[in-house]
Amino acid sequence: MNHIFLVSCYFLACYMCMAQLPTQSSGSAVTGSNIDVFDTNRFSISAMQKASKSELSYDDIEGTPYIDNNTGAANNLPLGKFYTPNFEYLETALARYNAYTDKIEVSPLDDGVDYYFLKKEPDFLYVVLKDKKYRAYQHENGIGYFVIVSDDDNRSCTLLKKETVSFRKAKKAESSFVTGTPDSFQRHKDMYYLKLDATIVEIPRRKKDFYKLFGKQKEAIKNYVENYKLKWNDEEDLLKISNYYNTLLL
Repeated sequence: MNHIFLVSCYFLACYMCMAQLPTQSSGSAVTGSNIDVFDTNRFSISAMQKASKSELSYDDIEGTPYIDNNTGAANNLPLGKFYTPNFEYLETALARYNAYTDKIEVSPLDDGVDYYFLKKEPDFLYVVLKDKKYRAYQHENGIGYFVIVSDDDNRSCTLLKKETVSFRKAKKAESSFVTGTPDSFQRHKDMYYLKLDATIVEIPRRKKDFYKLFGKQKEAIKNYVENYKLKWNDEEDLLKISNYYNTLLL
């Protein structure tokens, strides 16, 4: 009798554990695709509520690690849309980009409580958050999420943007004349990159180094920049330059 009771408890415990994880049908859209955002093969099952003691508790820190992407009737829902590598619509879920951890956090629409980390896979899913399109790429510092500024990332030159947030530890007041500062998140100036075929490079600070990125077309790019008085550190001008470079390769 005791044996039967223990076996029953075991299966009940397994069922309760499974119920806490998002299933492959959670929030899924019927798209004809065999890719599921909540497929555990692409999904790091680690709820934010179960973070380890070594991780930061955001409640006690000023500012936010998240990039605002709220939308909806009252701009109060962090909705994200997911697309396949062929940019076919996959599904909609609650999603937000954590620029401090460089992770996309996702929750099924029918849950909205536990957020999970979307597994980073380079050149895989597109994630559209409000008016920005994110995708993970392999670069010299590992795999990271970038905003695709160009219309798409399938041409020879694509303009990308990197959003970052850092954590600043509190500082005690050194004297009665100097106030202390609390723990806080600090949003940094966005950094721009060019994806040249499969290589991602940060926009150099020096103009001559910028022209070198374009190889045999560097003189054509230089003339184009000078003729139209463009800046190599301005997003709108960088987009014009990258689009022009693509026309030189047609």
